[in-house]
Amino acid sequence: MKKIILFAVIVLTISISGFGQDGSNLRFSVGAELGIATGGFSETHSLGIGGTAQLEITLQEKLKGTATSGIHVFNGKSIPGGNSAKYTGQVIIPLRIGVKYFLTPGIYGALQTGVGFLSNYAKGTAFAFSPQVGYEFITNSGKPIDICVKYDGYAKSGTIGFFGIRVAKVL
Repeated sequence: MKKIILFAVIVLTISISGFGQDGSNLRFSVGAELGIATGGFSETHSLGIGGTAQLEITLQEKLKGTATSGIHVFNGKSIPGGNSAKYTGQVIIPLRIGVKYFLTPGIYGALQTGVGFLSNYAKGTAFAFSPQVGYEFITNSGKPIDICVKYDGYAKSGTIGFFGIRVAKVL
């Protein structure tokens, strides 16, 4: 697990240095995420935290292409039965591409698909999908902030899913 986390940190660092330059068609954001497990996944795990980096490229005036990666970590719940044992935590590393369409200035809908690399509790590679709704705004200091509400699903033999919120600084 430490190797996976280290790999994710290295990829994010390289992405920030490689894509953080000011370009009229490229934008980069880094955000913190909070997730609440749903469905069968919520029986073994509850709250997760993580971080993601997202690259955006303008395709049309209101349409952007996106590429996202990062890491999500969910701690396991206590196993029923009165002992102190817990389910193994779940680590998810998403690698998704998609589109982001601005319905009005600031408000957007997005959809991403790709793969999720799972380790610890469920292991292997899963199909990843993430419908999203968000709002981008400019702070008083002129810095753009992106807030989105989303569902992340990872389908393998069953689905690991969670509702999440991402708060990101656009660089």
